[in-house]
Amino acid sequence: MACNYDVVIIGGGVSGLLAAQKLSELGLNVALVEKYTTLASGPSTRNEGWLHRGTYHSVSIRNPETAIEVARRCIYGHKQIRSFAPEAIECDQAPLALLHDEHYLPEVLSRWETAEVRYRRLSHAEASRIIPDASFDRAAAIFQVGEASINTRILYQKILSRARVAGCVFYLGQEITSIEGNLLTCVGTDGATLKLKADKFVYAAGTGVKDLFNQFHNVDLPVRYWKSHLIITKRLAHAGVFYLDAMEAAMMHHGDVTIVGFNEDAVLSEEPSYNVIARNIANVEDGLRRIFPSWRDENAKNIACVKVDLASNADADRSLNIAISEPVPDHIIILPGKMTEAPYLVDGLITHMYSRSHSSEIALRPCDNFLDENRRALVDAD
Repeated sequence: MACNYDVVIIGGGVSGLLAAQKLSELGLNVALVEKYTTLASGPSTRNEGWLHRGTYHSVSIRNPETAIEVARRCIYGHKQIRSFAPEAIECDQAPLALLHDEHYLPEVLSRWETAEVRYRRLSHAEASRIIPDASFDRAAAIFQVGEASINTRILYQKILSRARVAGCVFYLGQEITSIEGNLLTCVGTDGATLKLKADKFVYAAGTGVKDLFNQFHNVDLPVRYWKSHLIITKRLAHAGVFYLDAMEAAMMHHGDVTIVGFNEDAVLSEEPSYNVIARNIANVEDGLRRIFPSWRDENAKNIACVKVDLASNADADRSLNIAISEPVPDHIIILPGKMTEAPYLVDGLITHMYSRSHSSEIALRPCDNFLDENRRALVDAD
C-alpha cells in the first residue's frame, strides 16, 4: 500500500529541507526521503559556514551581469536566513574583505554599488586594530563588509522543526530502488519497503541527482562535480577575513575554530569524492600564511567538499549557479549553487510549481486565466 502525497522531495540538504518547510507551510502534503540516517550529510554542512551577502561573488565572477545577479540572490537569501534564524548567527563581527590587485578597485566598487553590497573602507591601521595578528601588507584596499558566520546545524534544525510542525513527513535511511511514473519505492535500513505516490517529485539530492536520473529515467544530465578544500584549525581572530582576489584564502570563525578555504580552488572531478588532494591543501596553507604568517597547527584537519552544477557542455565556464529544471514531466531538479542562495532557489521552485497548477480554494488572477487560455489554445492547435 502506497502513501499518497502532493510532493515528495528527494534529498535532505539545505534546499530539500527548505523546500519541505515552505511547501508544507503552503498547505501541500509533503514527504522528504533521505538516503542517510542524518540530514544535511553532504555539501550543506561541509563548507565554511559563510552566510554570503554578495561581497565576494559580485567581483569574483567574470561576467558582470551574472556577478550582479548572484550577488543579489545572496543578499536576498542573507536577509531571509538572518530574519528566520538569528540564533544561528555564530560570529556577527563584520568581517574584513581584502583586495590585492589595486587595478581592479574601480571595478569592485562599481559592482558593489550596482548590487547594493554594504561596505566601509578601512585604513591599514584600523584593520590591524581589529585583527592584530594578521598581515595586511599585500592588501591594496581593506573593507568591513556585511557577511557573517552561521551555524548551519542550528539553521537546519529550525527548518526541520518548522517543516514538521507544518506536516511534512521525513523518511530517513531510505535507499531508492525504483521510480516509475508517480510511484517511488525505497528500502529502509531495517529492510522494510516503503512506497510513496506523489503528484510531483523534487530532486534536491545534489551530488546524487545524476545517478537518480540515469538509473530511473534513462536521462543523462549534464551534471559536473567541483571539488574544493578546507582547513579546520584553532580560531585565528575575532573577525572573519577573506581576499577578493583569486588564489587567496578566505575564512570564517565558528566558536573556537576557524574554517579556511581558497578562492577559485575548485577542481573538476569525475565523481563526487571527498578524497583530499594534497597539493590543493598546500595551496590553502600558503594562502592562510599570507594573512597569518605565524600560523602553525599540527592538529588542523583537512577536508574536501563537493558542489554540483548543470552545464550545457563540458567546456562551459564554472558557474555553480542555481538551477531549476524539469527533464521529465513532474520530476523537478533543484540545485542551490550556494547555501545562501537556497531561499531564492526554493521561492523560484514554488513559482515554477504554481505556474502549472492552482489551488482550488484561491481565486485565479486575471493573468492566471490569460495563461490558462493560452495554454488551452496551444493544446487545441496541436
